[in-house]
Amino acid sequence: MCNAKKEGLTRLIYEFEHPAEEFSPLPFWFWNDTLTEEELSRQIYAFKEKGVDGFIIHPRLGLDPEIEYMGEKWLHFVRFAVELAKKLNMKVMLYDEAMYPSGSCGGQVVEEDPDFAAKGLKMCESPEIGEGEKLIAQTEYEGESRWFIQTPTRGVIRGAYYGRDDCDADAPLAADLLNPKAVAAFIRLTHQKYYDALAEYFGDTVIAVFTDEPTLTGRNPVEGIIPWTDDFLDDFKAKGYSESDLPALFDGAAENAAQIKADYDDILFERMNRDYYRQIAAWCEEHGVVLTGHPESSSDIRLLSHFGIPCQDIVWRYLYPGEPTNLRGVHSTMGKCASDSARHLGRRRNGNECFGVCGHRDDPYAFERADMKWYIDWLFARGCNLIIPHAFYYSLRDKRREERPPEVGMNSVFWEEYKEISDYIKRCCAINTDSTNVTDVAVLCLERFLPDEPVKILYENQVEFNYLERALTDSVTIENGTAKIADQQYRVIITERDYDPKTEAFLGAFKASGGTVIDRRSYSDESEYLAAVCAASKTVPDITSCEHLRMTHLRKYGVDVLFLSNEGEEELTTVIREKVAEIWDSEKGTRTSHSGEPLSLTLAPRKSLHLILE
Repeated sequence: MCNAKKEGLTRLIYEFEHPAEEFSPLPFWFWNDTLTEEELSRQIYAFKEKGVDGFIIHPRLGLDPEIEYMGEKWLHFVRFAVELAKKLNMKVMLYDEAMYPSGSCGGQVVEEDPDFAAKGLKMCESPEIGEGEKLIAQTEYEGESRWFIQTPTRGVIRGAYYGRDDCDADAPLAADLLNPKAVAAFIRLTHQKYYDALAEYFGDTVIAVFTDEPTLTGRNPVEGIIPWTDDFLDDFKAKGYSESDLPALFDGAAENAAQIKADYDDILFERMNRDYYRQIAAWCEEHGVVLTGHPESSSDIRLLSHFGIPCQDIVWRYLYPGEPTNLRGVHSTMGKCASDSARHLGRRRNGNECFGVCGHRDDPYAFERADMKWYIDWLFARGCNLIIPHAFYYSLRDKRREERPPEVGMNSVFWEEYKEISDYIKRCCAINTDSTNVTDVAVLCLERFLPDEPVKILYENQVEFNYLERALTDSVTIENGTAKIADQQYRVIITERDYDPKTEAFLGAFKASGGTVIDRRSYSDESEYLAAVCAASKTVPDITSCEHLRMTHLRKYGVDVLFLSNEGEEELTTVIREKVAEIWDSEKGTRTSHSGEPLSLTLAPRKSLHLILE
C-alpha cells in the first residue's frame, strides 16, 4: 500500500473510531404542547447525551394556542433552544411552517392579503361567477360553450393548533405558491422574522431552513380544479396555445390532450422553480444558511437543484421490509433521487426525512431498533449521508401520541441504546460524505421521473449506478468514451425511452466518442440486459450475486470501501473475490483484519458491514 493510501486509511480509521458530531442524526423535534425553558433544556441535554448533536424545530399539532406561531413567545423559545444548542456545540435547522405543507406561515400569508390564497381553474357549463372568482376565458367545446373560471382552491394546510388541522373548519388557508408576491410575503413573515431574532446564530448554529413538500392547491381543495394563478394564461399562450386549448386540461379525450397537459405541467414546474424554490434559496444564500427539505414528489429530482442539502422522505410505509416496493415504483427511487442530485450538483450532503408512519402494519406505534436499522441501511446503500428521524415528540400527552406515530426519540423502546444508533449513523454518514461512488454506469432520467424498471436487476446483482438528469447533460464533458460530470465518470449510459432531439444528440455524441448506450427496451431477456451492462462496465466488483444484498462501492481519501447490507428477511451468504484488508462493523464500532481471498460472508437480516479493500 502506497504512502498516500496509508495516510488516507489512517484518516478513515480515525473518523470510524471517533464518530463526528457533524454527521449526527438531525431529528424533527415536534414542539406540540405548552413549552417551558426547563423542559426544552431537559430534552436538549438528553439528546446530547445520546449523541444527537442537532435538531430541527418543528411546530406541530398540539402546540399551546397561547404561543402564537412566529409571535414573541414562539421566538423566545426558539432563541432559548438555539442559544443552548450553541453552548453544547449542536446544530439547528428551522422548519419553515406550522405545520405543513410549507408556504403559508400558518395561514398568515392569506390573512395579510386574501388575494394570496391558492388559486385554481375550473371548467363550467355556465358563466356564474362566485365570490373571489373571475372569468378567464369562454370557448366552444364539442358544440357547446364552456367557461373557464379562476377560483380560490379553498385548499388548506395542517395547522399546529387543535381545531386547525386540515379536516377542521378553521384550518389555515394555503397560499398561492405560483404568485411571487405571496412567496415573498411567506419569506418576510417566516424566514426574515427568524433572522431578525437569531441573526448572530445564522451560518453557525443555525445551518439551514427546511421546506416541506409545498403543494400548489393546498390540502383538501374543492373538486374539479387544476392549479392556476393570475397571469398563468400568459404562460400558457407563450407555449403556443390559446383559450380554445383549455378544455384539453380537463378532458383527456380532447385533441392533443396529452401534449397540452404535458406542456401545462412544464409551466407549473418552471413556475415553482422560479417563484418558490429559487426565491427562497436566494434568501437563504444571502443570509448564510442553506435551503433543505424536499418537494412534494419522490421523483422531482430537478427541483432539488435549488437545495443546498437535497432531501427526500420515507413516510407512510412507502417502503416496508420484505415488500416489492423497496425496488419497485416511484418511491423506490427516492434514495438516489437525493444522493445523485447532490453528486452531480456538487452538494456535500443529502438527506432523508424518515420513519414517519412507518410503524408495523398491525401496530403503528411499534417500531423497533431493527426496523430503524433496515430503513437507514436502505438509505446508506443509496448514498444518503444525513438522517432526519421523523420524529422526536416534545410531548405525548393525551392524543398527541396519535399524530403520525411512531415516536422514534426519547419515548422509543430503543432510547437507552440511542448512543450506539447515533454512532452508527455518524460512521456511515461520514464514509458517505466527501467520497466518490465507484461506478461508470449512469441511468438517464427525466426532471420528474426516475426509472425503476431498468435498475431493479442492477441492485439485485450489486451493479453500482447513478441517475443522470437529462437537464444536466449540458454540464457533461464527453471525452474518449467517457461522460464526465462533477466527480463522476461514466462509460455506460442506460436509457429506456425515446428522448427529445437535444438529448438524443447528446447520446449520439457519447456513443460516437466510444461510450456505450444501452437501451433497456432492446432486451426481452433480463439476464441478457444485465450481461450487456456488466460487459460494458469496468467497475462491477467481483461478488457472488444475492437478490437481497445491497452494495455501494465508495472511494474516500484514496481508500476503496464496500458497504454491504442485507435488505431481505432471511440470512444470505455471498463471496467477495476482491482483496479485502479489513472488515468494519460500523454498528459495533469494531475492526477485524483479513488476509487472503476470497472472503465468504454471511449476513443476517438487518446486518451491514464495511469492507476495506487493499
